[in-house]
Amino acid sequence: MDWMIITTLFLSVLKTALCFNVDPVAWKSWSNIAAGFGYQVVQRQSDLLVSAPLEQYSQDGRGQIYKCFPETCQNLKVQVPNFAVNMSLGLTMIADPTTQNTMVCGPTIPKDCRSITMYNGVCFQIDQSNRLGPPVPSSLQECRIEADIAFLLDGSGSVSSQDFQTMKTFVKKLVHSFVGKGTQFAVAQYSSSPDIHYYFNDFFTSGHWESNIDRIYQMREGTYTAKAIKYVVNNVFSSGRGSRSNVKKILIVITDGESNDPRELPNAASLAESKRIVRFTIGVGAAFNDVGARGELDTIASYPSTNHVFQVQNFNALEAIRQNLQDKIFSIEGSQSSGESLKMEMAQEGFSAAYIPGGVQMAIVGANQWKGGYLKYTSGGQKWSSYEPTSMEPDSYLGYSMAVAKTREGTLTIVGAPRYKHRGIVRAVQENDRNSQTIDPFQWQFQTGEYFGAEVCAMDVDHDSYTDLILISAPMYTDTDREGRVYVCSLVRLNVECHFESPLVLRGDVSDRGRFGSSLAVLPDLNADGLSDLAVGAPLENDGQGSIYIFLGEGGRTVRSTYSQRIPASEVKSGLKFFGISISQSSFDQSGDSLPDLVVGSKGTVVLLRSKPIVMVDVTVSYSLKQIPSQNDDCTKPLENTAKICFTMTRVSAVNTARAKIRYNFTLDATRKVPNNRAHITEKQREKTESLDVNLGQRQCSSVKFFIDACPEDAFNALSNELRFTFDGVFSNTNLKPSLAQEAKTTAIYPIGFEINCGTDNKCVDNLKVDFNFTSSSVVKVGIDELLDVTVSVENREKTPTTAVLSSHTQLSCPTGRSQVCRLSSLFPMGLKPTVNLRGGFLSQLLLPVGISFNLFK
Repeated sequence: MDWMIITTLFLSVLKTALCFNVDPVAWKSWSNIAAGFGYQVVQRQSDLLVSAPLEQYSQDGRGQIYKCFPETCQNLKVQVPNFAVNMSLGLTMIADPTTQNTMVCGPTIPKDCRSITMYNGVCFQIDQSNRLGPPVPSSLQECRIEADIAFLLDGSGSVSSQDFQTMKTFVKKLVHSFVGKGTQFAVAQYSSSPDIHYYFNDFFTSGHWESNIDRIYQMREGTYTAKAIKYVVNNVFSSGRGSRSNVKKILIVITDGESNDPRELPNAASLAESKRIVRFTIGVGAAFNDVGARGELDTIASYPSTNHVFQVQNFNALEAIRQNLQDKIFSIEGSQSSGESLKMEMAQEGFSAAYIPGGVQMAIVGANQWKGGYLKYTSGGQKWSSYEPTSMEPDSYLGYSMAVAKTREGTLTIVGAPRYKHRGIVRAVQENDRNSQTIDPFQWQFQTGEYFGAEVCAMDVDHDSYTDLILISAPMYTDTDREGRVYVCSLVRLNVECHFESPLVLRGDVSDRGRFGSSLAVLPDLNADGLSDLAVGAPLENDGQGSIYIFLGEGGRTVRSTYSQRIPASEVKSGLKFFGISISQSSFDQSGDSLPDLVVGSKGTVVLLRSKPIVMVDVTVSYSLKQIPSQNDDCTKPLENTAKICFTMTRVSAVNTARAKIRYNFTLDATRKVPNNRAHITEKQREKTESLDVNLGQRQCSSVKFFIDACPEDAFNALSNELRFTFDGVFSNTNLKPSLAQEAKTTAIYPIGFEINCGTDNKCVDNLKVDFNFTSSSVVKVGIDELLDVTVSVENREKTPTTAVLSSHTQLSCPTGRSQVCRLSSLFPMGLKPTVNLRGGFLSQLLLPVGISFNLFK
């Protein structure tokens, strides 16, 4: 049987094949004129959900969700609540991998609160049957008034007990209208002197506030209104009593008659005005039909009095003015217009979102002067908890991006704040919402304006259900020749390690404006190596056409720093703009070829790309001569041999058919340079190139006839015959072009050695005899004409053919120098006695003793 050398091209060869795992030509594409169509995409098992968050379909409606597949897109016409005005539905869209439900959010709902327009948001869950769940949260936040409101009640003797109780009921109802809207309250009563019942800092802490108001007893004395106003201004609107410096300050005075100190009223009003306290006065009863009494109300109230004075005939009519008074309080401009007091007014819930066990997290990027954070809701939509770090700087936008990592110690929320100090940071927050880690490239790797944390992604590389990597993009980081980068950070227990002093960074091709890292998506195993892979979008490459990059997972729970494939928009479909602005976080086989597909969004068009089937190639090389004979009678006649080269394509992916064209190059004695090669195919030709068509599971062979020198100078070292091949997948009837596995090698050495006879005991033992014969002269004379002749003979006394090399090192004046090497036949058997003659002259200037050394070695 022929001796066969078999090499499976996984590990044993030298050169790695370049692997393209995604067919760049769009298998399906869906286009729509809806504004923003393609901004977000979610792939489901049988269809796609595509958002068009900028589509204005009515005066109050903005944002549409489309279901696409197989050929067209259908508007789901999501019925949103009336309060969800111009919400930009679909600006955020995420998939739940466990339930395959989809959460869609609209974070731009405006709400006019008179002095400010709030921007909130809500999310809806869409199940697999496209049924819409209730909004989360169930309603918008009420307008915040951010006010300190003090009530000053007339407790003089002219007010009946029943009317005083009616007055207290009015206060309680008005307080109810503002509870939970950032408002504080204080209650005071006056008669001959003022009495403070509750200050701003103890109104809600001294038991149940409604019961506390009910327990206020009427004083029943005179009516010293000015005195009471001054006291309240100085003692209630005080920081020591809980009054705040940056909110509206409101004083509501309720009285039933003229005061006993009317001359002091202008001074009291001026004092209140100096502290920017807005005054409302409520006059109850017929006493204020008098011009003088009415004038007192106007004096106390803020200007213009027509907006700040209320007059009713009796206390029972107070309820009629409550709503009017409430509206007027809402319309008061705050004392600060720079946003210093903003809490949740600009929160924009749902700017990003992430599923967590038992619920969902929604970012609030605009909360607390745009410091940001996130809210947790249960699966039923109830608010669970929140993360609003006070240590963040304003305008950081924490929550701009969000991902959830799963560890053996619990979940970890990764949130980006790309505007922090105009460069960006990332926070890793433990599930208790208290312990967190700040991930900050400062001072190692940072740039102003890089938007570090614009996208974050949690990646499970080895499919063990636990997160291995945290990927953080900085799409506006500018290198000298490109824009955008992605940092690869490892996750050790609950600690994110980025090693910013020497980070692992992913980058795209050279491009002035690429925004590499604008989108990140973990992909299923594309190259069938058991590891997850990664897609990175660069939507501004090639003048805004866009590209996506594929990075393959690597052993050791990481990703390869060099991309395996770049897919530019021009190869996918003509006319694409901003290709890669979104990439689906979920992947399924929708093309029916048992391989995962990839969905990518661009401006107005969404494309579905198919992953290629992965195959491996086994190569076998067999020689008709097992070994090259070492003894030949005729050294002029080359030895004939034949190499049989066979290729077998096996599947790695779950495919049944695949075709490919293999072009190989077979080089004889490849480690030697021409003309020192010891084998050839034809004279002066030692290479053979040929192409073969191979099918999955079928062996395809080719023969190469060649010749070996019969008595080569080197018959000890084997012939290193090199095989190189290229792999070009061919379309089959049912599948894409196959791609060669990344582990495959396309270059290998297939040696064939020389025959060595070591006898029956198979032990090779050297036994060489060396004889030296010098010239007969016993005296060496130094002179230019004096020569020394040395004859060296070597004899092999064993039957084993042996190759040997003789070297001499002398101080003879040899033309070739002081050292000589001579190969004593390539192989010589027992009894053969080769002879070498050496001649040289001595230097006349030589005064030192002459030394001659000989070495014989195999």
